[in-house]
Amino acid sequence: MSYHLNIQTNPNNSRGSTYTESSASSPIILANRHWSHQDESNFKTHCTHTISQDDGHSVLSLVANDRYLFSGSQGSTIHVWDLQTFSLITTLKGHCGSILGLALSLDRQWLFSCSGDGTVRVWDTETLKCLFLIRSCHDVGDVFSVVYAKQAQMLFLGCQNTSIQWYDLDDLKNETAMDTTSHKSTVLRNKCQKSRFFANGLGSNIENLEYKDVKQCVVREKNVLTNAHDGYVYCLIYSNDIPNVNGEVLVSGSGDGDVKIWLISNKTLHLLHVFKGDSDMGVLTIVQSENGYLFCGVQGGDIQIWDLETYQMIRSIKGHSDDVLSVTIKGTGFVSASADGKINLWSEGFELEESIKQDNGVLLSLTHSQDYIVTGGTNHTIKFWNTQHLTSPVDNARKSSDLNDVNSGDMMLSVLDRWVSMRTVSGMPKYSEECRKGARFLKNVFQSLGAQSRMIPGASGRNPLVYGKFFANQIQSGKDAKDPSFKTFEKPKTVLIYGHYDVIPAENAKGLWESDPFKLSGRNGYLYGRGTSDNKGPILACIFAVHELLKQGDLDVDVLFLIEGEEENGSIGFQEALDEQKPLFEGVDVILLSNSYWLGEDVPCLTYGLRGVVHASITVYNGLSDLHSGVEGGAMSEPLVDLIHVLGKLIDTNKRVLVPGFYNDIRPITPAEDTLYDPIVKWLQRSTDKPLTSSSRSQHSCITPSSFSDSGSETSEYSNENGLKQQLMVRWRYPTLSVHKIDVSINNPTIIPRNAKAVISMRVVPDQKISDICNSFQSYTKKVFQDSKTENMISVQIESAADYWLGNPENKYFKAAEDAIEKEWQIKPLYIREGGSIPAVRLLERFCNAPAIHFPMRQASDQAHLPNERIRLLNLHAGRRIIKNFLKTVGTQKEKRVE
Repeated sequence: MSYHLNIQTNPNNSRGSTYTESSASSPIILANRHWSHQDESNFKTHCTHTISQDDGHSVLSLVANDRYLFSGSQGSTIHVWDLQTFSLITTLKGHCGSILGLALSLDRQWLFSCSGDGTVRVWDTETLKCLFLIRSCHDVGDVFSVVYAKQAQMLFLGCQNTSIQWYDLDDLKNETAMDTTSHKSTVLRNKCQKSRFFANGLGSNIENLEYKDVKQCVVREKNVLTNAHDGYVYCLIYSNDIPNVNGEVLVSGSGDGDVKIWLISNKTLHLLHVFKGDSDMGVLTIVQSENGYLFCGVQGGDIQIWDLETYQMIRSIKGHSDDVLSVTIKGTGFVSASADGKINLWSEGFELEESIKQDNGVLLSLTHSQDYIVTGGTNHTIKFWNTQHLTSPVDNARKSSDLNDVNSGDMMLSVLDRWVSMRTVSGMPKYSEECRKGARFLKNVFQSLGAQSRMIPGASGRNPLVYGKFFANQIQSGKDAKDPSFKTFEKPKTVLIYGHYDVIPAENAKGLWESDPFKLSGRNGYLYGRGTSDNKGPILACIFAVHELLKQGDLDVDVLFLIEGEEENGSIGFQEALDEQKPLFEGVDVILLSNSYWLGEDVPCLTYGLRGVVHASITVYNGLSDLHSGVEGGAMSEPLVDLIHVLGKLIDTNKRVLVPGFYNDIRPITPAEDTLYDPIVKWLQRSTDKPLTSSSRSQHSCITPSSFSDSGSETSEYSNENGLKQQLMVRWRYPTLSVHKIDVSINNPTIIPRNAKAVISMRVVPDQKISDICNSFQSYTKKVFQDSKTENMISVQIESAADYWLGNPENKYFKAAEDAIEKEWQIKPLYIREGGSIPAVRLLERFCNAPAIHFPMRQASDQAHLPNERIRLLNLHAGRRIIKNFLKTVGTQKEKRVE
């Protein structure tokens, strides 16, 4: 006797797993088996109680409220168990087919049961009496699933005939009592409508049917959505918490492999989205988590995880070796049960934490009650598993009351503490769930602080962007452009604040970090941890600045936030995401970012320029395999040697790039720009900063006079005013070419590698064209290679490119930022440029047709991208106050009236 899976195909190509308990001809053959006697104490999760259904039939469905556990039997009855005593209270009879699904209303006062007899019953969970019997106006076959939408007062049925039907409970007052004899004949006719899935036991309670006081209802023709799927509708769930969807939603899963999202509106269903699946992997069970994920158990053992906000599949896990029949949320993770007899417990990051094996029988149903998960299967037993260790406190960031009851500064640090703990490393697939978790956390923070927020899908397989919008107080108070009285108000300006939540890796294998990089640590007035300065700390300073203005009633501008998750990975998909969401960014007046450093430790700065960047690679290769140098050395051209020859022709001994035209089209320095260097040079000349050690070198420390003493000839060249100014210009406003690394096909001291690849970057400046630089670089590199007369081959690839950015320090927004900084620090900021690149800045300027300003909060020694990254608390709080004052000033710069 054995268990096997049977795939049936109906005339409409509907597919479904068949689990039956009957004779040898049935797809599932039952044996009287027992759990294996392995020591359950080895598991964190352990069975604390077992109960058995007295009818000897499989447990097909389970649901629990605070008082009772309800178990649906293959034998057409519903057993009611007391959760305190684990004793049988009663058996609910009425159906004449297997109980395929059970559900509770949100208030838990009603129990809904659906059956292989094609009907649905509604039971009172207090009196345990049947209130309504609902049947379709069609022969639907089995009703696999049932769910209730409270606000709409609609009961939805997922049917074998591929339809979704609903009964409108508002129609109850219009229904007239049916003749008992007539209805009894209908039920007898339904007796012939045997479940194809659970045929045994049909009609065993036909003589016990009671119709007294049972309201009998029929689904109206207009409430039938035929061919809702191309397969059996196995599962339905109800939600009123789908991201970016206002209203009640129905989610359906089918044997066709698709999952569909339906809006419940005006007493009908409207299709919102389809998650396309594989028809050979029918969706058997669905559950939604609080953080907006949809977990789908499918045929064959996979668990598909969809993000309901971005409509992307973020993971497909091979969770089991056979069909996943039930999934439930427990703690911060989820639990799955399968026909392979296993219960698997998964972490918040979708990693398998525990697997519990049932050696005999198939797990058919799963639910949870308080600290327990409850399972039912083909061996007619129900088991209670203690999972208290999975229960965790509710995420405080989701509780707006928690956020609003504490001091804003303390709140900001609390949120930063939690956010830093999330390893939002971009470009590494093993951290993709952490990145999504960090993005969703930020979205929840926005919403808790009074903003509208949503997640924007990134490129396929990449991290989402987070969008937030705070409305000006006059909008918050109800005055908007549609209000006739709005014309008395000035149109508020719109400020877009850009940042990124992704970070670079922070492995501590060499022990260079003094504390856990993903645990916020405070020492001597600094906060240490990956992302504290780049860029989570400055982002939160901006968010809480806006929140404080909103609470004080002083927010006179609309503030948009766009926080991306791929900045450290080249901003992949950023432009495409913007293009898809263009209406969200209409009317932007100015763009603000804070993703850089001061020049030193004690003087604040404003950044008005960044170089662009081109990332390229040069690969020299041949068609041979890796060769032994003792055999082939000297007899062939070696790819690595040829590559070194090419690289040696890119820059001369005076550090000048030899690519033709590399220094063409550089914007001449103007008197106004030259003047901006004067206060910087004076600060450098009087600076008393001590030289920083090489292990903690700051972003700008190499241009302080004290650092020149280590470089010999540089001291005399750059110690005077013109020399210092020239050194700054070399680093900020002139193009450069750098070789970062060389990779070979094999790293062995006796082997000649068959290919060698160099990674190169070129920094470009105003007014150079990236296309000209790229074309010249490729042409020159190939010519140098051809001149070497080697039999090897070369490939020159442009991997990515980002344009330069140059702001106007004289515009009103820079002046507003300057005033806010001077008010806070009692000193004028230095206007600086930087040699680095931030791809999104120039892109956003063009996209929004608005100027950008760059306000650094970090000191030069804050170690971004290095061990012991940090930010000074003084700078973080000062940055928050500066942003507040900046936004206040911008709010006074009036626009034309809206008429």
